[in-house]
Amino acid sequence: MSRQEERIPELKEKAQKYHKQAEHQTTVSVWDKDPIKQYIRRFGWLEVIKDYMERRRNDGVDRPLKYFTIPGPNASDIGLLAQANILNRTSEGFPYVTICDETSAEQVQANLGRFQAISSLSFEDAVREPKGDLCPFFPFDIINLDTCGTFITRVENPIRALRRIIGIKSILRLQRGQGFLLLLTASADDVLARNKFEQFLINNLNNEEKFKEEYFNRFNVLSPEPFKEDYRALVQVVLPKLIALLARDFGYKISQHFIAKYDRPTHKMICHSLEFEFLGRIKPEKKYEPYIKKSELNGVSEILPSLILRKAVDAYTSFIPTLLQHEPKDVKVTLQSRPVLKASLTEEAKSLIGWWKS
Repeated sequence: MSRQEERIPELKEKAQKYHKQAEHQTTVSVWDKDPIKQYIRRFGWLEVIKDYMERRRNDGVDRPLKYFTIPGPNASDIGLLAQANILNRTSEGFPYVTICDETSAEQVQANLGRFQAISSLSFEDAVREPKGDLCPFFPFDIINLDTCGTFITRVENPIRALRRIIGIKSILRLQRGQGFLLLLTASADDVLARNKFEQFLINNLNNEEKFKEEYFNRFNVLSPEPFKEDYRALVQVVLPKLIALLARDFGYKISQHFIAKYDRPTHKMICHSLEFEFLGRIKPEKKYEPYIKKSELNGVSEILPSLILRKAVDAYTSFIPTLLQHEPKDVKVTLQSRPVLKASLTEEAKSLIGWWKS
């Protein structure tokens, strides 16, 4: 067998890899122009960030926003926020933006110039302590986790099943008590993970009195039965509750500013815009700074005072019943009833394709 013949399997594998990447980029490009996605960008991201910035300025803080994102090849979110003068841009690039993208990081950097940092790892690997390549660049003001993957999946290995939730936990530690926005987009596709979500829900009903009371008032049962036909609805209640539970242990209060659902050709998607406010500050402007020094992150100083933890427990107890009170907005239905808005969002989305060239 010649050397050239020996390389045929390797060349075929590379060709398949490039073909898959090309297919992925084509799919993403089509979706980037969709008014449904632009609705999320405008109302779930842009408007929420504008409101956050206004409150931040009112608290006496006007420094540039630090932004963490999984941008995709077109980096439409960066373009939208740059055009709204939310992200600082220089002749060299975006000094306060960090990007994390397994397939597109280098391409985005080639298009947009320098960033604070980039990673071609998955977000959960990039923020995995202590050696994740993006760990040194925390904290951030806005963290945009726009992913098609699920946050909890059904596999035998518990670490793999919860890998993205573990990534959220790493983020909460790395923020070191600084307040921030978390823009969370994920799929609710892995219905085989239903047992995990139902068990989380049952545990909540057994241990959280206010949540239990609100649940019974709404559904008149104390079981997962109301979600039997709608797995995505189950995920949209349990996932933010699980994140709130993690946040409680790090001294944070959570507020939910936006909740929506929509379908992609191959995914059932959910979207949450959450604000994390650290409860260990008295002066309003201090909420936007780290509470724990980076040098103390793994030391005894990371153990929070009991007063902060009590406040966090009270905030968590008050927050979780609200998850049952807010119905997610169905973006497709909304746009069908508002054709003028749909047309406007379609044009906005198209204008963001290759936005850096203009």
